[in-house]
Amino acid sequence: MRKSMLLFLPLAVVGACRPPQQSLTEADRSAVAETVKRIVTGVFAAASRRDAAGLVSGFAADPDAHPIVWNGVAQPTIERLRATADSFYGAIAGLESSASGEIRTMVLAPDAAAVEVPFTFTITTKSGKRVPGQGVATALLRKRAGAWKIVHWHESEQHFDAVMQQVFGARH
Repeated sequence: MRKSMLLFLPLAVVGACRPPQQSLTEADRSAVAETVKRIVTGVFAAASRRDAAGLVSGFAADPDAHPIVWNGVAQPTIERLRATADSFYGAIAGLESSASGEIRTMVLAPDAAAVEVPFTFTITTKSGKRVPGQGVATALLRKRAGAWKIVHWHESEQHFDAVMQQVFGARH
């Protein structure tokens, strides 16, 4: 009996010290999902405007933000993402990008959510050629200081190398 009490006591202490889990109502979950959808669609809208500043405005700029994988390359900071986006946007004539299906959001906590977004895009080259493509983006968002921001973003485009070769030629 004494041995089982010695095993149980640490578990009871850990359980008692753990903060209580906040339960979310369906209305809370819906509000988080709508906020996440607004941020994600804002990222695609900024990309379609070729607006690097608007693109990065949805991302957390703090050191806890994880690298962003965009167009096949990890961007370790917001500054690097913006510079890469500026360079890419300057090398093309146009970009149309949007969610192409359901924006699937999983509310993880009152201040955390994960999202998966299928998307389509069409890049217009400087010569006027239109190159279509599709992919999926996954992201983690956190609410910090009252504002929701993306802390991790990963895009995977189908046949990315072939798309980039059509856009930029053999140099890519």
